[in-house]
Amino acid sequence: MNPLASTKSAGRLLMALPAIASILLLAACSTGSSSPAPNGEGFNNSNLKGTYVFSISGTDFHPNTNTGSFFAFVGTIKADGNGNITGGTVDINDANLGGTGVFLAQPVLKTAYSVSSDGRGTAHLPTAEGNFGLDFVLTSSTHGMITRFDQFGSGSGTLDLQGSASQSSLGSLAFSLAGSDSTGNPLGTVGAFALNSSTGAITSGTQDFNDNGVSTVSGSTGLQLTGGSLVLASSGTSGTAVLTTSSIFGSLAFDVWVIDSTHLKLIETDSNTSGYALSGDAFTQQTSFTRGPLVYTLAGVDSGLVNPVAAGGYATTDANGGLSNLLEDYNDDGTTNTLQNLSGSCLTFVAGRCQLNLPTFSNGTAADFQFAAYPSSGGVQLLEIDGHGLMQGTAYAQTATSFAASTGYGLNLSGVNVSSCFSDAWAEVDDIAQFQAGTPDTSSTGPVNMNGLVDENDLACELNFNSDLGGVYIPDPSPDGRGSISVSTPSTLITGLTLEYYVVDGSTMLFVEGDQQQVAIGTFQAQSSTASAATAQSHMAIVHPAFRAQAALRSR
Repeated sequence: MNPLASTKSAGRLLMALPAIASILLLAACSTGSSSPAPNGEGFNNSNLKGTYVFSISGTDFHPNTNTGSFFAFVGTIKADGNGNITGGTVDINDANLGGTGVFLAQPVLKTAYSVSSDGRGTAHLPTAEGNFGLDFVLTSSTHGMITRFDQFGSGSGTLDLQGSASQSSLGSLAFSLAGSDSTGNPLGTVGAFALNSSTGAITSGTQDFNDNGVSTVSGSTGLQLTGGSLVLASSGTSGTAVLTTSSIFGSLAFDVWVIDSTHLKLIETDSNTSGYALSGDAFTQQTSFTRGPLVYTLAGVDSGLVNPVAAGGYATTDANGGLSNLLEDYNDDGTTNTLQNLSGSCLTFVAGRCQLNLPTFSNGTAADFQFAAYPSSGGVQLLEIDGHGLMQGTAYAQTATSFAASTGYGLNLSGVNVSSCFSDAWAEVDDIAQFQAGTPDTSSTGPVNMNGLVDENDLACELNFNSDLGGVYIPDPSPDGRGSISVSTPSTLITGLTLEYYVVDGSTMLFVEGDQQQVAIGTFQAQSSTASAATAQSHMAIVHPAFRAQAALRSR
């Protein structure tokens, strides 16, 4: 992984527009004669029609104190296909908003949205607790990726057409939740549980925690769920959940938003009493790994518990989680490396929980790494539990090793970069982009084979909309699904991206960033503006752990 050498001039404007005006800013940026034209992929306002579940998490910024906090939004918006959001409901968990920090069932007020021909769109989320800018890219009429796009916060998430589920259809679920603890330090948890088909009571289950890198203390890993429930409302589109363990974390309460019977979104609702703030996904549990190749990404903080780290790669697995041919690309605090021919195995594999041992893995430090791993229909949910840092993410069964040319792709990146607005401190960055892929190249000096536009939110530093994105992607010589991307984005904070990508299924790719000034993970996914609304939603959910929200504004 070769870091980009280019950097941007230190002189930047700190945008100070109200969040409610963000949609006006975007409209102004997109209509000037010098504004680049989007690719024509056939999208328009009619591609956003129906009730959608959206989730966004990231860092909120308090301009008076120059501090950040973790935030999460999960809820629904109703779009009429004609550029109008007619309603919806959202749960907000954000300590920077004051009070309890938890605001449930907030009505989404009527507002407008706009979808351009390349599938990128803008809107804002007007609620009684604030008006938040939104920037998204659709991959179809049923799925998209979304970011918060205003100067008071930045985060990433997903947008999915909502279905419904019956209580009896849920069965056993595996989950992955990320956020912060009561002091603002990063907190992650994964687990699985079985439900009583009629009452929704949890009948058995296991849960693992990592609180700011501490996961080896008694009462943090392999915990038995001693109680709790997940009960849907009569509509089958929402519900509540409680997860109870005999640990310092006690009982945690959540609101549940249904995408379908195999995919739920959760947001913690008890932060005013527990002090924790978590959100994430739950999927149908599986009790074994899918044999064959898999690809993965992870993100979090390294063993120093301050510096950001991201990793990605591929491996071959058997049904019991035995890994061979493991490759890891990692970026620890801007230092990159690639490790090859690694291996791993499950020390124990009980009730769908694997304690995965990776003795030659790295997060910038050599150690005996261990992860709690829970296979599910949404991939293997992973959480570091070894005391050497906090990395969280997902591994997916790989079913293809290339992606199609002459096709449009939507992209979401989430991580941190060195922000001049905070005296060269790490601060959150989130990108939404769209590009058209051309014929694969074999050299970085070959012709440009990807062109598009990128929108970037550098936390409280600058909002960039409609920045040119052009560059080269190069698949590995061996057909392993891995490749490199080097693109120029002149108007973004570091003026370019260096990525290593990993093909999941031919239409979905994961990536990890290898730049010195930016550490991030993300995904890009094939677009189809004509896909039927009946098309199954994406079951990808890139985990974006809180990159130590309060330290994101601290000098590096």
